[in-house]
Amino acid sequence: MENFTRFLHFINSLFFTTIIICSSPSLVQRLHLLFINPSSVGIRAHFKMDALKRLASRARQKSAEIILSAEKTEIGAELEGLLTKTDKTEEHMKKLVHAIEVYLQPNPAVRALDPRKDKSGRQNTLDGLGEAMKEAASKAVGAESTFGAILLKVSQTESKMAAGERQLIQSITTQTLASLRHLLENELRAVQKERSALNKKRLDLDATKSRWKRASDDKKPAVEAELRKAQDEFDTQLETISTALEALQTAVDRQAEQLVQFVAAQIEYHSSSLKLLKDLKRDLGA
Repeated sequence: MENFTRFLHFINSLFFTTIIICSSPSLVQRLHLLFINPSSVGIRAHFKMDALKRLASRARQKSAEIILSAEKTEIGAELEGLLTKTDKTEEHMKKLVHAIEVYLQPNPAVRALDPRKDKSGRQNTLDGLGEAMKEAASKAVGAESTFGAILLKVSQTESKMAAGERQLIQSITTQTLASLRHLLENELRAVQKERSALNKKRLDLDATKSRWKRASDDKKPAVEAELRKAQDEFDTQLETISTALEALQTAVDRQAEQLVQFVAAQIEYHSSSLKLLKDLKRDLGA
């Protein structure tokens, strides 16, 4: 039974090692160069066998945890909770960015052209409405007629509201939307990067612990030195990710100011539009 367990462990280790190697294009390329063309320039300098050994060690540890329920180092409930919150924050910030993009440009075809390009100068629906009224007055009913004169006045107001809408779009795009995108691409991405690094350090630590338990008495001192190093690297990475999480929380808190500016831009636009419409109504004598 013990031999079968070891065999199963080996097969799963090989499986996970293959997955990890294949998921790293640069490593695959280096392996190809090593075996197909060993004399390739720079290959001996860049290819490090210890990196491959480390990948294999992590794969064995991961497979042992999944298949054999091997013991693993816990990072703590508080940190786990913060990382879970980070996942939720990332998920909903992406949804919020998409919702704002839809608000600014409901047409998915236009949004798909270039999601990062400022579209505040693009003609909007109010521009089209004002232009249609202007053309109807000048090319059909006649500007001298009562209907034509009103069409021209309303078209001018619609054009002014269109300019206000462009200003609203520019304000939200360059402030609120830009800030949320920065949060996603910097602070949130940094936490996920450090999280991945922490998981690797944790696997290295637990793999070293396993080797220490299996080591004979004469080899334990050497493994103990590696264990201390792995523990130090793990502890350092814990501090690094804690710092990244603090920076993330600060960046999230800053979004409150951007949301206030978002509301202020909406108030400015709608207040201006309401005044234009009231002035138009008074001018029309309605």
